[in-house]
Amino acid sequence: MQAIQGIYDNGILELNRKAPANKARVIVLFTEEKTQKKMSADEALRIFYKYAGSVKGDIDLENEKDVYFNEKHGSVD
Repeated sequence: MQAIQGIYDNGILELNRKAPANKARVIVLFTEEKTQKKMSADEALRIFYKYAGSVKGDIDLENEKDVYFNEKHGSVD
């Protein structure tokens, strides 16, 4: 099973990328736009900087584990 995003417009479904098959059974899920939370610019930047390193693979796994452990359980110091 694969998930592909797209846009439904007046009876036509346009996918964001090529479908993996010429013909297939599908389930279409209509998301409710009005219930999606709008985030502030500050929140968007915070999330961007949090995950920006993951795109290039510049994550120090040991440091990430330490930060997670300290946030969850408190510092040993």
